[in-house]
Amino acid sequence: MSDNTKFKNILVPLDGSEYSLKALEYAYLMAKGFNAKLTALYVIPSSIRYNGLLNKENAEINSSFKQIIQVSYIEAQKWLKDITQKRDIEIVTEVIIAEESIVSEIIEFAEREKIDLIIMGTRGRTGFKKILLGSVASGVVTYSHCPVLVIR
Repeated sequence: MSDNTKFKNILVPLDGSEYSLKALEYAYLMAKGFNAKLTALYVIPSSIRYNGLLNKENAEINSSFKQIIQVSYIEAQKWLKDITQKRDIEIVTEVIIAEESIVSEIIEFAEREKIDLIIMGTRGRTGFKKILLGSVASGVVTYSHCPVLVIR
């Protein structure tokens, strides 16, 4: 493979689902094979941010909201650390709070960090919907500036 198509920065968005963990395994193997930097990203959903905990009068975040965000952030960091410690390559972990949609946050992060490849999972569904991508995976595939590998 030429240097023009060599992946140097790989992103794997994780949410704890079975498919995102499968995506991590693929991302790990690809990063190892390409000697690439691997970043695992967890996005705290904006639904937590805007579920009524925002003081709309003066746009300040109240203490309950701050505690929820802090606990979510700390738990996500622990979870990412646990799953990445078992690897023999360095995996950078990032936890961000969605200001917009999860899709937008993943896309913006990938652009900002000059990601060459996004590897992510999709969740299985029953019946006819089984052939469709999940909404986050579909959005990332649609708007990404780089290739996206979706793992099932």
